[in-house]
Amino acid sequence: MPQLDIGVLTQPGRLRALRRAHLLLSSSSAPVDGLARLAARSVVAPVGLLTLVDDERMHVIGRHGLPPDLERVNAEPATSSFCQFVVSNDAPLVVSDAREDPALRDLGVVVGRHITAYLGQPVHDAAGHTLGAVCVTDSVPRHWTDDDIAAIAECAGLIEVMLAAETSREDIALAAAETDAVLETALEAFVAIELSGEITRWNRAAERTFGWTAAEAVGKPVHELIIPERFRAAHRAGLTRLLRGGVPRLVGQRLQLYAVNRAGTEFPIEITLNVVEGPLGRHAHAFIYDISERVTAERQLSRERHFLSALLDNLDVGVVATDERGRLILFNRAMRDITGHDADGSTSEAWTAMRSAPGGGMIGSEEMPLTRAFKGEHIRDAEFVIHVPDRPRRSFTVNAQPIRDSDGTRLGAVAALHEVTERRRAQRLIECELAVSKILEQASSIEAAGPELLETVARTLHWPHAEMWLVDRVGNVLRNAAMWTEPGYEIPAPDPLALGKGVSGVAWETGQPTWIPDISASTSRLNVPSLAKHGLRVGLAIPIRDGSGVTGTLSFFGDAAEEPEQSLIALLSGIAAHVGQFLVRRGAEDLAKQLARTKDEFIALVGHELRTPLTSISSYTELLLHDGDDDPATREEFLAVIARNAENLRAIIDDLLDLAGLESGYVTMVERPLDFAAVVRDVADANAQAASEKDLDVSVVLPDAAAPVSGDQPRLRKVVDHLITNAVKFTPAGGRVEIRLDSDVAGVKLSVVDTGVGIPEEERSRLFERFFRGSNIRNLGVPGTGLGLAISRTVVERHGGTITVTDHGDKPGTTFEVRLPAYCA
Repeated sequence: MPQLDIGVLTQPGRLRALRRAHLLLSSSSAPVDGLARLAARSVVAPVGLLTLVDDERMHVIGRHGLPPDLERVNAEPATSSFCQFVVSNDAPLVVSDAREDPALRDLGVVVGRHITAYLGQPVHDAAGHTLGAVCVTDSVPRHWTDDDIAAIAECAGLIEVMLAAETSREDIALAAAETDAVLETALEAFVAIELSGEITRWNRAAERTFGWTAAEAVGKPVHELIIPERFRAAHRAGLTRLLRGGVPRLVGQRLQLYAVNRAGTEFPIEITLNVVEGPLGRHAHAFIYDISERVTAERQLSRERHFLSALLDNLDVGVVATDERGRLILFNRAMRDITGHDADGSTSEAWTAMRSAPGGGMIGSEEMPLTRAFKGEHIRDAEFVIHVPDRPRRSFTVNAQPIRDSDGTRLGAVAALHEVTERRRAQRLIECELAVSKILEQASSIEAAGPELLETVARTLHWPHAEMWLVDRVGNVLRNAAMWTEPGYEIPAPDPLALGKGVSGVAWETGQPTWIPDISASTSRLNVPSLAKHGLRVGLAIPIRDGSGVTGTLSFFGDAAEEPEQSLIALLSGIAAHVGQFLVRRGAEDLAKQLARTKDEFIALVGHELRTPLTSISSYTELLLHDGDDDPATREEFLAVIARNAENLRAIIDDLLDLAGLESGYVTMVERPLDFAAVVRDVADANAQAASEKDLDVSVVLPDAAAPVSGDQPRLRKVVDHLITNAVKFTPAGGRVEIRLDSDVAGVKLSVVDTGVGIPEEERSRLFERFFRGSNIRNLGVPGTGLGLAISRTVVERHGGTITVTDHGDKPGTTFEVRLPAYCA
């Protein structure tokens, strides 16, 4: 019977993707009707359709074989269609006769359109959103073969390829338009030339810079318009090298040159030249900026040093300069913040020890940009990293050059540091995200992928410690699934975390990223002082989500205090999303295995727990029918056995039906105000004799006043009875059972603690599955169906509560805890 999840149909991301697909497929020349016809003909069906389903309507995009009165119908209510089930379940829907299916026989297309047979395959976009279906229908019942299902799946695949092509075509058109808009609005002049020298592109900034309009410039040799006479020979030599496949020295660099405008005036420019391989061969692209004013300012630098120093001290860019002897004379405020100390009049070599290359190795004083500039070199966009102790690593690009007077005399050198920490980290994290995707693609489990994944991300951040946590739904704690620590740090494996404890527990509780700028100053609630003892300072936890909510966290720790950085949080959230998707995929595979186990365990139940009472009933009935013994006592004994086994059989069947009804929602709760303390007291009294027979020490602690809740009393009593009965049943003679009920304004908490046989750790996650019974219980030979805890969890969750279980470590026994919300009048 198909199920319908309305939440899937109303997902905002899916609806946005659907609207775009609708526009693309409706306005394009794609043969959608032809594909609908192909689908129908491939399975010899009278009607073929391509439909897109939003939260309200089913839109018919491609059609074949519709009757005339429906040929112009473009949309139908989604609730009357089969396609809503295809989209909701993201799975094929195969219907031989809809009239026999309670979930389908009242659909509008069945009642009003007389559609009896249906076969539909989901259609996705490139991002994986389920948009609609390719389907075929028939007005008579029919059996759809595996070949039919495969044929419609192939048609759905063709639609997806067609949609991807249309999407790509639109993206390319938008990108081209955006590129044109950017170039036309750029402040820098943009000039593109063929390698023969003719201009092919000339933007508005080029018109303003050089005075020639685009109509006048395009098609003309570039040297005739903007290159001074004294540089034309070098220009022609460079083009010749490009034509021969070489790359001149200036390609890819930002250089200062000279140009002329329409009036013949020569002026300085800054140019970045790149060679691009296009469909028509090589082209040269140049971004040109008029730097006349900057050059004038540089010539006045030596006369305005004091004014310039005050000005530079208010910039966010770090600036350092030397005099003609190489001594530091300018060390602005930003530079003091970058290096962590003031200039002291020493040479530039004095502050090289804290600087390293992008790869992490230290660089010598001779390699420092300021030193190289002092020797006459012009440095542009050189990258290096500064790491000051107890501070985060910071990345910079450096421009440096010598300072000369108008007559060429060397006056010193200057270097400017532009911080690009955030930009470089973003680039590394994007690359890291791709690496994480590859790791997850090849991983068999998240535990296997965890250490490599954590190392990849932590090394990208330059943070020395990382942890992965997964939610244990049964124990209601976070358990460490993987960790990575940089060599040199000794950090022990962490214990499980409760909700709201530790940076990971807070991220689990809030569902939001949690950043601790300085662990050493954090509150006791975060429970991270031990990490500070190991030299860790900053902590960040990102929640991992699947379709049901937060399922774990990724946590990273750095060795220097650092304030929250939203771009970093966003990028790490993307990596956490990859992990969440991996868990969803693995969860689906685990669910399939669980269903297979459930089937086997159900068969085992039928083979033992159902067959045993049936055998007894059958045997004693046969004795009554064929035995000539008319002794009333014997007949009464036989009837008692039959009645007892029939009652056992009825109880098992009632549990099966009850669980199925509760999980499907068909069984409703009759909720009324009740005193939960009275329920617990009655159940404890009912089990007192059995506990006494085993010489158990039973402690019952109840609140003095009533514990009001709103609920279905028979079902809640059944939950309490199951927990207490199990505690008594599985606790060896002489053991202890503690029953405690606490009540406050928030609700009630029932704890059932025993010293029984416990639960094997590897089986704890399956404890609430239907038909599951622990291996240690089965070995004891205690009869049971494995339905009690499954029913208990469903009943408690239907009442808005929770049920969890924890073991006692090395000590025997378990603790079950039930929480229910308080009654609200």
